[in-house]
Amino acid sequence: MNKLLLSISLFASVVGVVQAQTKITGTAKNSATGEEVYNLTVRLDGMSNDAVLTDRIGYFQFVDVPDGTYKLQIFGVGFDPYEQTISVAGQKEIELGEVLLTYNPNNVDVGLITLNDDELSSDESSTSSSAGLLQSSRDVFARVAAFELGSYWFKPRGYDNKYNDVHFNGVRMNKIDNGRATFNNWGGLNDVTRRPDELTYALEPSSYAFGDIGGVTNFDTRPSTMRKGVSLSYSATNRSYRNRIMATYNTGLMNNGWAVMFSGSRRWAEEGLVEGTFHDSWGYFLGVEKRINKNHTLNFTTFGAPNRRSTGSANTQEMVDMKGIYYNSFWGWQDGEKRNERVKETYEPVYQLSHHWNINDKSKLLTTVSYQTGREAGSRLDWYNAPNPTPNYYRNLPSWYLYNNDQEGYELQRENWLNGSASQLNWNRLYQSNLNVNKHSVYYLTNDVNEDKTASFYTNFKTELTDKIDIVVAATYQNVKSELFREVEDLLGGNYVLNYDDFNKYYFDENNKDYVAREGDRHEYNYEINRNYADLYFQSKIKGSFLDLTVGMRASYTDFYRDGKFLNGLYRENSFGKSKTYDFLNFGVKSNFLFKLDGRNFISLNGQYSTEAPTADEVFPNARLHDITVEEGIVNAKILSTDLSYVYRGPRVKARATGFYTKIEDEIEKGFGYIDGGEGQYFVAEVMTGVDKQYLGGEVAIEAQITPTIKVTGAAALGQYTYTNNPNYYLFSDDFMVDGGEAYKNYGTAYLKDYKLQTGPQSGYSLGIEYRDPKFWWVGVSGNYLTNNYLDVAPYRRTTNFITNTQSTVTEESLREVLKQQRVSDEFMLNLNIGKTFRFGQYYLGTSLTVNNVLDNENYITGGFEQLRLGNYDNAINQHQQTLFGPRMFYGAGRTFFFNVYLRF
Repeated sequence: MNKLLLSISLFASVVGVVQAQTKITGTAKNSATGEEVYNLTVRLDGMSNDAVLTDRIGYFQFVDVPDGTYKLQIFGVGFDPYEQTISVAGQKEIELGEVLLTYNPNNVDVGLITLNDDELSSDESSTSSSAGLLQSSRDVFARVAAFELGSYWFKPRGYDNKYNDVHFNGVRMNKIDNGRATFNNWGGLNDVTRRPDELTYALEPSSYAFGDIGGVTNFDTRPSTMRKGVSLSYSATNRSYRNRIMATYNTGLMNNGWAVMFSGSRRWAEEGLVEGTFHDSWGYFLGVEKRINKNHTLNFTTFGAPNRRSTGSANTQEMVDMKGIYYNSFWGWQDGEKRNERVKETYEPVYQLSHHWNINDKSKLLTTVSYQTGREAGSRLDWYNAPNPTPNYYRNLPSWYLYNNDQEGYELQRENWLNGSASQLNWNRLYQSNLNVNKHSVYYLTNDVNEDKTASFYTNFKTELTDKIDIVVAATYQNVKSELFREVEDLLGGNYVLNYDDFNKYYFDENNKDYVAREGDRHEYNYEINRNYADLYFQSKIKGSFLDLTVGMRASYTDFYRDGKFLNGLYRENSFGKSKTYDFLNFGVKSNFLFKLDGRNFISLNGQYSTEAPTADEVFPNARLHDITVEEGIVNAKILSTDLSYVYRGPRVKARATGFYTKIEDEIEKGFGYIDGGEGQYFVAEVMTGVDKQYLGGEVAIEAQITPTIKVTGAAALGQYTYTNNPNYYLFSDDFMVDGGEAYKNYGTAYLKDYKLQTGPQSGYSLGIEYRDPKFWWVGVSGNYLTNNYLDVAPYRRTTNFITNTQSTVTEESLREVLKQQRVSDEFMLNLNIGKTFRFGQYYLGTSLTVNNVLDNENYITGGFEQLRLGNYDNAINQHQQTLFGPRMFYGAGRTFFFNVYLRF
């Protein structure tokens, strides 16, 4: 019997040894204080088991871990995410010991708005800040720029949003017409976009793309990379929407290798902060992942954000003085309800299939195919042989009567503005005008529509050649077919719209002169833009004990053409059919030198030189009517950018000081408007070629953990962003053709050198203090000062034509005074945030409240532009015309709040 028992014991021991698997343990601690941290989520990427939580002494463990290579991930409220690669090869136990985490009170994880919601409702996406792009950055300055200064339209380094590349699973989402990402396409999907897979700031190297001077953001949409469980949240605010609900469910990676995640949201307001605006946005995301084995993973993703919202108007100071900063000229009463003529609708769903191949421990291949379709549409009033009914039309303003020396008319119209009878649209009058005609509509609503069909292919190969050398090779191909047209949205009681321009007397489509447009029909213009784009990107990083060197190179090819569907009566030779195909070859090189002085002190030097093809909008300035362009100005833009930083990363203090310089040459700029010049009054498309710009400045930021619970953050940005040359200036107008001329005229030089770019505040300062209690509540306050903000200048006024045929005496001193660029006032803003999180077993409840502009400062002008109407010197010095055609400005909001509550389990 003893021999039998001994044999059984030995057999069991052998079996136990054969089947033994590894145990992994560790203790999470605050690197600044050495204290244990509990309630953090710990997971092993590559295992299908549930994540674990650190206990009261920061301890965590995984048992029965099979052999393999895993990525240990630790994340939670108040700390930066942590990652560590672990190799398991038959060990009985792996003791990680103390895992030191970086304390970060900014990492509150409470459902922050992905992009400033007032920006989402803006007509001009070029003026948007980069708040949404920078929200997850660990860089001190980038965080302040996003959360504090970004709330007031501050843009880091003054860059247009077209210089920020946004990618989903490697596929670039920026639009072909203007180069900017349409954030509305994933609006409300904060649980998906909260933590990008990669977020680089400015010239930092990216492992997904060459990138532009504003940085690269890439989202990895695999459910296994995102938080497992259920998340429910409700938000209340007084911004562009009033309410928001979000719900997310993620199975995590299950034992069968599948993972499924769904997220949905809705944001809505019957009326937003600006008068007469509404908001109704939905968002959905579905991710289905199948881990075939440890080497291969397939991931299907689809997301979209159907949204419908109305917008506000840019106003002159005269309008603001009468109606306040929230005045909006686009709405009027109809049947007891406010109706807005400017309604934007966007729905462009995305479908992607990605394959992740872990070739071996050192090499990975990502391949994504993507298809995006849908439409963007924006409505506006139009009319046929009738007066302009909009309240902000200059003949409907009180100052028009002063210009005509009619004091009685001025006082009456001003009273009508103050009581609202003249300051809002009269919808009943528009309907009555159509009924009186009883045939075609003289007033009607139209939609300017852009329907894109975008097919993309992306592949990315990463490998470690040695322990010291990493390689990235990525390739992209994209084909885009864009249909752009105007359609009739609402006939306003009429029967149809005529196929005829009543002003310049021509048919919109001479191929079908008898055509009439009814609701849903295309009208006035109809064309396509077809574009192909391909690029190849290579990057190598060489790591040393003192210096890390990263070098990247890119080559790209772009071609596109216009295909007109209407034969325009004025442009018979250049409106119908395919245009010439424009093609461009481009290249870029960039480098990063990271000098590691010691474990805490670093010096970083970045440099980039690249060329970029012009967009279709820039090549075809008046594409709605024809394909005529300024051939001599269609060249690649050249970009030279560099920055030098000193970085300190201590246990209690983090700091960065940076100087940067960017030069952009041979850009193309365009705009639309009416010009009242020496030759007459024209509606024009203005085009400047050979535009050179300079961005020069510095950034300083410091974050100091004064005590374990108190942190102080300060940041300063000083910038000077200017035109550095005098570009060529052209005007496109139908009136030139009617007069027997050409489609455009060359007006020579626009004298813009040393004028400031309209980028929002060129300098900003922020100082904040935050207290975070160990019991998971916090309160913070920050002061923000915005300065050096200039209105956009009207280039036509800076041509010699401005003083042609003048009846006044022009001196150099008087001309300088008239053409002086307007600087808006510097303003101070106070922000407050407070929050608390609770734990009930496996349930987490969190609340937060953010109040911006606590002092309710309503004097802040975020941006604006000079009107083109003052096209000659005589008009510009007329006091009444200065009021009548004063700059159009965008005012910031007064006091706003955002309250959020969430439940997670």
